[in-house]
Amino acid sequence: MQKLIFLSLTLLFGRTFSDHPEFIDPTGTYLLKGEIKNSKIIGHYGELRVRLLDTITVALCFYVNKGSPGYESGSLMDTLQYVDNRVVYKPSNDSSCVIYFAFLSKSVEISKALTDPHSGCGFSPGVMIPAVLEKTSSDAPIIQDLSERGE
Repeated sequence: MQKLIFLSLTLLFGRTFSDHPEFIDPTGTYLLKGEIKNSKIIGHYGELRVRLLDTITVALCFYVNKGSPGYESGSLMDTLQYVDNRVVYKPSNDSSCVIYFAFLSKSVEISKALTDPHSGCGFSPGVMIPAVLEKTSSDAPIIQDLSERGE
């Protein structure tokens, strides 16, 4: 009976609980597209570029914009650990926040954890939101400061 339950769980989840997730090479460019209304971008839009440096390290640059009416934006660029298809970013200017990048085969899910509900994670208020960015290219991108995009 125990073997049957274990086999059922293995089939349901696709792997045993002791296994690590299948390695995903996150290298590429990911986009978040805002909706366009009356020639204005409504809602958040942005770009994430990631380059796998070795099996446990990535370089990335990220830009996000809040959209109309204020078009507040923020960006980051760093070299971080890549473990179990995830990257964790801790802003040096905001110790009350952590940003998570969880990579899937064709997208990345971005989320945040806060100890201070007023934290912007180092970004202007309302700029950093949970989002899913779609992978548009698997080519190795140029990692560069994207902060000038909003100007």
